[in-house]
Amino acid sequence: MPNLRQEDIQKAAYHLLCAGGASDENAQIVSSHMAGANLAGHDSHGLIRTMQYLKDINIGRIDPKARPEIVKETSSTAHINGNAAFGQVAATIGTELAIEKARESGISLVALSNLDHTGRIGTYPEMASREGMAAIMCTGYGADERVSSVAPFGGREGRMGTNPLSMSFPYKPDAPILLDFATSMTAEGKLRVARAKGVELPDYWVLDKDGVPSRDPNDYYDGGVILPLGGLTGGHKGHSLNFLVTLLGVVIGELGFDGRKEIGHRNGTSIIVIDLNAMAPSETVNFKVNEIVEYVKSSPPLEGSRGVLYPGEIEAETRRDRKANGIPVDETTWSQIVSLIKEHKLDAEFDGLL
Repeated sequence: MPNLRQEDIQKAAYHLLCAGGASDENAQIVSSHMAGANLAGHDSHGLIRTMQYLKDINIGRIDPKARPEIVKETSSTAHINGNAAFGQVAATIGTELAIEKARESGISLVALSNLDHTGRIGTYPEMASREGMAAIMCTGYGADERVSSVAPFGGREGRMGTNPLSMSFPYKPDAPILLDFATSMTAEGKLRVARAKGVELPDYWVLDKDGVPSRDPNDYYDGGVILPLGGLTGGHKGHSLNFLVTLLGVVIGELGFDGRKEIGHRNGTSIIVIDLNAMAPSETVNFKVNEIVEYVKSSPPLEGSRGVLYPGEIEAETRRDRKANGIPVDETTWSQIVSLIKEHKLDAEFDGLL
């Protein structure tokens, strides 16, 4: 299993995306996002996605040179048409706009539609928290059988997307408090990683094509579905959360457009950003946050546990470790990347790495 640096991953993704037709600016944004996902330990949204994005370009799902545009705007809100761009490009632009509007108005809402896979959505609320702001992001698909990968609680066929939710709150400069998870038992990318590694799932995350609970990631790709967060017994909570994320992401995102036909079946996303300095001085906010974090973490550790962690602490630890020791990439993914590099005659760009 190769061990790569963050810059190696970004370089590989950048050159392959450019070879696939991406503009320099778009390739820089997407490859930086992918390498950042690997660095944070979310390998399911990192280099492994290169093949998917190149395929989506080839079938016309992604316009690799597209830039999003604002179609409706007020002082505190905006609707953005992604123009079938890379999701990372549209979501980055949308988040930067939401931060700017929150700084002016105290709170903002930016909704996006007609964009592709946004990657690791925790990246965008983190952007806001680095500016001393809190943020909430919802993204997903709704009412489209082509992307219905998750069964609603009590059902056996897919009707919903994995529809992730992310929230962040400023804490430490390099380690905000961060919630980032799919509202299904797993993000599809984690099934992709398990399949590439040839390992079983840790629990019954999927139903096979006959509706039988399974720990084999291949059963999902053979016509199965993912269970809602909470699984077979507690899935009613994940189902409800998924439903609301769909409404907040997809419905609000589509309100800026005249009819579904214009939008296609791409992601709908919304981000809310709150400027905490509009409510209280940063010193007061920091004191309150530290007080809560320290109190929660003071709970004595359960036997066999490493102790209490705040949301986002694992990502911060993983970044530090992988910056120092490198990022492991599974053999299947790296073999596919090397094949693409050779196919596009990019060997000279990676002298000493292949």
